[in-house]
Amino acid sequence: MDVDERLFMATRERAASLAGVRPSRLDYWARTGLVMPSVNERLTPHRPISLYSYVELLAAMIVAEMRARGVPLQHIRTVVDRVRGRGIDSPLTEVRYAVIGGRLYLQDENGHWEDGRAPGQGVIPQVLDLEPLRARIGSSARRPRATVGEVEKRRRTLGHKEVISGTRIPVATIRRYLDAGRGEAEILREFPLLTRRDIAAVRSRVA
Repeated sequence: MDVDERLFMATRERAASLAGVRPSRLDYWARTGLVMPSVNERLTPHRPISLYSYVELLAAMIVAEMRARGVPLQHIRTVVDRVRGRGIDSPLTEVRYAVIGGRLYLQDENGHWEDGRAPGQGVIPQVLDLEPLRARIGSSARRPRATVGEVEKRRRTLGHKEVISGTRIPVATIRRYLDAGRGEAEILREFPLLTRRDIAAVRSRVA
């Protein structure tokens, strides 16, 4: 199914599952600045909540694919830092990469391929195909329409706390935004999976 990239949001566990890595591995990438989630809060000292946008999830899946092809994590980090230094905000998803023999190569704006370790060296690349990764995200992006504007508690979900139905977004998180005077437009930008009806449902509980 087609996915509206602006509305997609994945939990830490779901992102890890789609990327094929352990949640602790995602946590490490976030701590070291390689792939960071849009939302990273703590409901309690022992209950963190992390939410990944479409682009962030795709970036995590790309890193996982690179690692599966034998690219050392430090090499990935070095190349990503170099690309960020060129002013590219999302270096893992805005640049075309190739993997040969456990080494990364990247394509510049003129279509030339650059060695991640030795810039300027020409190569014949095997390009990472992102379509299977996009399809994997798309097949997982399902929020039943009937859940919009509802609040629920689910066993084994955030310590049985109230969440927006069909998501893992805590009602308490949205309540904090409302209490801080944040408007609907700002909340919807931060949580693209939500709708105005979801915010209204939280408001009714605040009242």
